[in-house]
Amino acid sequence: MHALKPCSDMADSRATGLGRRCVAWLAVAAAMLCGSAFAAQDMPSCYAANQLARPGAVERTVFVMIDQTTVLDDKLVAELGRHLQSLLRPGTTFRLYSFSAYAQGRYLQQLAAGMLEMPLTDQSIRDATAVKTLKSLDACLKSQYAYGTKLVAESVREALQGTSEALARSDVLASVAAVSQVVRDVAAQQKTVLIVSDMLENSSISSFYSQERMRQIDPTQELRKVEKANLRADFGGASIYVMGAGIVPEPKSARNAAASYRSPQSVEALRTFWDGFFDRSNARLAGFGAPALLTPIR
Repeated sequence: MHALKPCSDMADSRATGLGRRCVAWLAVAAAMLCGSAFAAQDMPSCYAANQLARPGAVERTVFVMIDQTTVLDDKLVAELGRHLQSLLRPGTTFRLYSFSAYAQGRYLQQLAAGMLEMPLTDQSIRDATAVKTLKSLDACLKSQYAYGTKLVAESVREALQGTSEALARSDVLASVAAVSQVVRDVAAQQKTVLIVSDMLENSSISSFYSQERMRQIDPTQELRKVEKANLRADFGGASIYVMGAGIVPEPKSARNAAASYRSPQSVEALRTFWDGFFDRSNARLAGFGAPALLTPIR
């Protein structure tokens, strides 16, 4: 995320014609984003502002979920930034959420949403469009991309700053199931969900802890608990990527140093459970980072 353009670059974009209002809005929004607080607003369409038809359907929708009970170290934060930079390309619609437990004031909430529109590359349409309109459109799209990527970076920063190991509960299953309803109903050629979480459920459904340590779960038994709780999810064929799985807080003293140890068997059992859950939820677990995500997000 550190390579994203600074706010000053976004505010400097200029355009004339029908897209001037769109670029001006983006410049004002970018200036707001540079402050200490901001509110996510719907991003305007550069094509609508220039009275042009948007080319093609939405190529990809990216959903990012950040678990505020999972604290990432600097290396994982940098890794998350690299993944987001590769995901946020033109033709992408994005939604970003934070979650924890519904009873702790850290309930599931959407932090940012928007669309990074594709450039107009069809030469026949460009040849039939006024030069003034094309310049306005191109300038607007440049500002839109800069604003959108900055919005995501600032929203992620806000979510990560709110992470804490002191939160007693973690409703991972309920939060994931809730977001799945949005994923299912989105029309896109490709749906990608990135979940930044330890994936350690600690709720009324089940707890993946024992004496404040990560326990080795029985995936089959845990999936039965999910069925008994009547918790259902449907991701509409999305690809799921996880990073941060199995992260255990660093021990505060040598006396409980073993608390942060995760056996290969316990991590594999965790992966097997979530693989089964997503398979039953019309999704594919394409990458499971425990904690680093070694699989490229495609």
